Amino acid sequence: MKFHKEIRFTGDLDTVFAMLTDKAFREKVAETAGADTWQVTVEERGDGVQAVVDTSQSTAGFPGPAVKVLGSHFDIHQEEDWTSRTEGTMLVTIPGKPGTVRGTVTLRQDGSEVVQTIDADIKVSIPLVGGKIEKLIGSAVGSVLKTQQSVGADWLAG
Repeated sequence: MKFHKEIRFTGDLDTVFAMLTDKAFREKVAETAGADTWQVTVEERGDGVQAVVDTSQSTAGFPGPAVKVLGSHFDIHQEEDWTSRTEGTMLVTIPGKPGTVRGTVTLRQDGSEVVQTIDADIKVSIPLVGGKIEKLIGSAVGSVLKTQQSVGADWLAG
């Protein structure tokens, strides 16, 4: 399943990039998005930065087929490898489950705003319910990005 999302932040490219690669910002997004637990690491790597976010949250309220596949908790491992301040790759996996979100993340200045664009493929290799789980994952990723935009607006305003 193809996934595309753009979110906007008021500010300049360097400030937005610094926010997106800030450990405290990533922790605030995980908390606000409803994760029960999270662990964030951010490391400089050559000219780039790697941000890794591991979260876990309850599947209470998820559709029945999703709970059957995922269990009582939905664990997510997200890696963003920024090769520059404007380009990177993203990989999201569900530990122990056959699902991935793999794609690119870019930043570009657009007037007084910075546009973050995520283009990815969501793949779940489970017969019969894989497509439904892909849609659920797409919805979850979209929700986290919406939260990131909201938290980012507050972060940049503060």
